Amino acid sequence: MNDDELALLWLDYFDFATFKKKETLLESVSSPKDLLSYNFLFGIKEKMKCIFPCEEIDILVKQSGKDFANKILSDCTSQGILVLTKISKDYPKTLLDIDTPPFVIYYKGDEKLMQTDCFGIVGTRHISSYGKAVTEKFTRGLCDAGFSIVSGLASGVDTLAHSTTLLCKGKTIAVLAGGIDEIYPANNTALAKEIVESGGLILSEVRPKKRPEAFMFPIRNRIISALCKGILVTEAQEKSGVIHTKNYALDYGKDVFAVPGSIFNLTSVGTNRMIVNGQAKAVLDVQDILCEYNITIKKEVENYNLSMEESIIIELLKSGEKSFQEIVESSKIEVKKLNTLLTMLSIRGIIKKLAGNIYFLI
Repeated sequence: MNDDELALLWLDYFDFATFKKKETLLESVSSPKDLLSYNFLFGIKEKMKCIFPCEEIDILVKQSGKDFANKILSDCTSQGILVLTKISKDYPKTLLDIDTPPFVIYYKGDEKLMQTDCFGIVGTRHISSYGKAVTEKFTRGLCDAGFSIVSGLASGVDTLAHSTTLLCKGKTIAVLAGGIDEIYPANNTALAKEIVESGGLILSEVRPKKRPEAFMFPIRNRIISALCKGILVTEAQEKSGVIHTKNYALDYGKDVFAVPGSIFNLTSVGTNRMIVNGQAKAVLDVQDILCEYNITIKKEVENYNLSMEESIIIELLKSGEKSFQEIVESSKIEVKKLNTLLTMLSIRGIIKKLAGNIYFLI
């Protein structure tokens, strides 16, 4: 890390330094590295009064110097946390193109994933069985098409998008609202570790040791939208935080897709409203998304090595979801054997079981 990058890391340490204050201060110096000099900062104290109140200026001057900046950096590296600043070579251009690019990205994993074709999958924390099936189906399809899946590591849709990507041997990026060492919810700590160990990426613009607060989540969502070619909302309530992600995506000129759901299901009101209001394109299958980008999905059911009885089941499900009893009656397969076949097809990710012993083709 060069001195200019180190200066941005140092400046990011101070919570009172809002994006606007940081930008104004940086515009007032010839080079960011000047800010690391005690003498330089002391010499521009009067000039800084138009940006910061006196007590904040005193803090900046007192804690200036490369030693303090290097300590911030060493504290990160000692925890395995890596750092990119917005002037670093590998900082993603998609973030530079937005009006408030993070000054610093703290991350673990493969930062090059931010340069790949990314697709966001987001939705409600209170996911229904329908939402689970839809999220798994579309995540598998987008993984098969070669996208890196981006989400926020929250409960519900986010968690399922990340975990399904890992099951598909795909790559996923988790964008956190708080510090990278403050996984929220805490029960996703193991998932975050698995993402990194599988060659994925977790990142945050918030410095380490900062717990996420409510206001941080909507702000975080702009990063998800900025990184991605498009955003898919699989299930969302009317006042879901996903609305912020959708709004950012529209502001950035990104594609927004939504999966329609029952008008009687509260967790589908948000997605249905997005479609009705013309803020999202309705999609029923992953191919509806891929055709927007002239992408042909790499893996189709026909490519699986199916037995004759498995093929019979697949053909039945191609016309729509079926109950276990309907499959028994139509396939003429003995009940015990059918149970085994359905279980194996589910494990292989070819079909999905819903509540009520209902099966459908993924």
